[in-house]
Amino acid sequence: MATRATLRGYLLEESLAWLLRHSGYRLLVDAQQDPVELVSEGNTLRVRGRGALHQVDVLGEFAFTPAFSLPVRLFLEAKFYRTPCRLEVVRNAHGVLHDVNENFMTLPSTRPRQRYQYSYALFSANGFTADAQKYALAHQISLVDLSGESFDWLRNALYTTARALFDAQTTYHLRSFPVS
Repeated sequence: MATRATLRGYLLEESLAWLLRHSGYRLLVDAQQDPVELVSEGNTLRVRGRGALHQVDVLGEFAFTPAFSLPVRLFLEAKFYRTPCRLEVVRNAHGVLHDVNENFMTLPSTRPRQRYQYSYALFSANGFTADAQKYALAHQISLVDLSGESFDWLRNALYTTARALFDAQTTYHLRSFPVS
């Protein structure tokens, strides 16, 4: 059974996916869209890095590639924690970026792989600690603080919808909630 917290996080991810899709990005949701860079494991999309596979909440590819540039792909990470995101979350984002942006390999007698410039944006319903903010600024990780008054409508909608879905799940005795 999905908890209310899990449902809130999932709904925030879906909201960010909608935002990205309507901001000039093509959503990458399945490994078949790029079998070299992306891997599907169950309902989870992963991006191949130099040293590991990395889980993705939302991944988009910008529709336009400026001249003399690599195509831009953007990781969006949604955090609906009860407390501000700490330094560890931003460090993880930096590690993921470093790993995927350095993943350039060729096999003997093959053409070089398509390369991308990956960027990262962290969205937090309860803000970020000062250490997390300093680290993100130093490493060009975008932080979006959703804890302010201007995002009350979004947080309230997510709470209300998660509560309604949780209640429906309980009423209809669902063992798992169909999220993907």
